[in-house]
Amino acid sequence: MRHQAFLTLLAFLPFLAACTIDAYEKGEGEYSLLTAELVEAYVDNDKHVSHVVTDQGERLILTSPLTAQWIETPDTMYRALLYYDQVEEGKAEPRSFGWVGVLTPRDSIKGGMKSDPLYTESMWVAKNHKYLNLRLRLLTGSTDDEKARHSIGLMKDAASSTPGHARMVLYHDQGGMPEYYSMVTYASIPLDSIKADTLTIVVKTYNGEVNRTFKLRSSDSSVVL
Repeated sequence: MRHQAFLTLLAFLPFLAACTIDAYEKGEGEYSLLTAELVEAYVDNDKHVSHVVTDQGERLILTSPLTAQWIETPDTMYRALLYYDQVEEGKAEPRSFGWVGVLTPRDSIKGGMKSDPLYTESMWVAKNHKYLNLRLRLLTGSTDDEKARHSIGLMKDAASSTPGHARMVLYHDQGGMPEYYSMVTYASIPLDSIKADTLTIVVKTYNGEVNRTFKLRSSDSSVVL
């Protein structure tokens, strides 16, 4: 599995096109039966994805293999957002497919901590208890600066953590990107990297600081606070 210390996001990330589909469209339209899920996508020797495992623990065989430019390593697993139609039990027809970054907590960050504001749309523990998922909304825009990009990471707050409780702060560097319009992105934190019973995530947003605490080692992984 490929873990990233940081997500580096350009304004024109191709997977964001998937997020423009309304998964709740009514009626019998082209996408009326569409489902969107965060999944573990398993890549074969040819860099194709033939099956995925959802956060509910369901294994889905794809009716047509998938690949993407961001799949660089064969015989591994990537975190992804998959839009699909379930054609029968255990089989799915893929519609759209996009990369999701996996964040591992860091003790320190070169250049120091940055907490540029963003929006948090939702945070939740996966039903299989393997990830804490984040749906984030960034402000961005077109720029001629080729070095401009968002960077997102996760910093341990050792001073405020205890043996049973971990506290972590989301790192966000606006990176010179303009703030013209919204861009939605996802990130997943692997819970096997956190040796605690509860986890607090601290995020600086445009509406002030947000703190969310989750139970990690219980059948009830709802928000505590």
